[in-house]
Amino acid sequence: MNFDVLNTSAYLNQYVLIELAVVIVSISASYYFFASKLQQIILDKTKVKSKILVDGIIRILFPLGAIILIGLAQSILSIFFVKGLLVLAQKLLAAMIFVRIAVYLIRFLSKPNSILRALEKIISFSIWILIALQITGVLPDFLATLDDITFKIGSQTLSLLTLTQALVAIFLAILIAMTISKFIENKLMKSKQLDANAKVMIGKVFRIFLYFIAIVVSLSSFGINLTFLSVLGGAFGVGLAFGMQNIASNYITGFIILMDKSIRIGDVLTIDGHYGMVTLIRSRYTVLKKLDGVEVIIPNEKLMSQNIINHSLSDRKARVSIDIQISYTSSVDKAFKIMLNAANSEKRVIDDPEPVTYLIGFGDNGIDLSLAFYILDPEEGSLSLKSDINRRIWNDFQEQGIEIPYPHRTVEIINK
Repeated sequence: MNFDVLNTSAYLNQYVLIELAVVIVSISASYYFFASKLQQIILDKTKVKSKILVDGIIRILFPLGAIILIGLAQSILSIFFVKGLLVLAQKLLAAMIFVRIAVYLIRFLSKPNSILRALEKIISFSIWILIALQITGVLPDFLATLDDITFKIGSQTLSLLTLTQALVAIFLAILIAMTISKFIENKLMKSKQLDANAKVMIGKVFRIFLYFIAIVVSLSSFGINLTFLSVLGGAFGVGLAFGMQNIASNYITGFIILMDKSIRIGDVLTIDGHYGMVTLIRSRYTVLKKLDGVEVIIPNEKLMSQNIINHSLSDRKARVSIDIQISYTSSVDKAFKIMLNAANSEKRVIDDPEPVTYLIGFGDNGIDLSLAFYILDPEEGSLSLKSDINRRIWNDFQEQGIEIPYPHRTVEIINK
């Protein structure tokens, strides 16, 4: 016997009320015992080894338990009267099991898609509602009602049903496009033939292309005229020209930077008083991680309008210098030797080019010397390295009797 949901007089039947009570009790008992108690037991015993299987089982415990309890009650009540509502309830619960397992498998197979994981319950519930409406026979009337509600967009008349179908199709198409783009981006990131900038640029261009194709195909598949997109495109262009100049400039600059490779991920920059390594290049901004761990978000427009010092544009080697002054009574050759030994003793100082020393000039208080050397990891900073070298130079200067002079001033008192 089929239960007619739309027939209001069927609810006044005493047998239907008994079946309704059985359904409510079965669902409540299943939720308490199967979805709560048994789920906890499974989690405690299986732990983490079979997490995929456990997650799948947990999703079907509640509806499966309710189907079993309703089936037992159905066997008993079949002696007294013909069931209708119980059969309908079992079909709806079976549909819930199918939807939950299907959505879970799709989410598991598309691991890179974080949106699908976050919206899993909403998607499952929406699909189950559609199946429930179809099972109860309400869906055709509901769709006919939506099709009767019409409105105009420009010269084209659309129904609420067409618009709803188009929105659902766009959502599914974008979801598929996101999954494909994530998969392609993961493959690009593993490629060794492309540099980091090329990987990011190709990934972003391909994602935008997939989104555009998904929206156009979804709308055209339902017979929606796409000429109105030209009007929206013109309005969007005017908005970009007047209201979003900086945002558009940042996006355009971001793509230029990715293409001309003037700035790459891993480069060491000095910009606007900030010194650090580029860790991320987005379409709108670039992230610069300073030596103290602070991350600075710099709009891409600044990278084109300001002077930037790229310490690793063509070569990763960075030059570091230390200026020292010794007294006129000290030996310059001994000082040079001590300074070179101090630099060569550090592991971060490279041999090619090798450290060199210079006599800069003759100052008021002493002789000005300079030590220059190169390192391969400027992103790690040079303050700690310069401190270690200075300490070694200071200790060796004291042992060799090389004096670092104090300023000498002569004060003459005119009116005693």
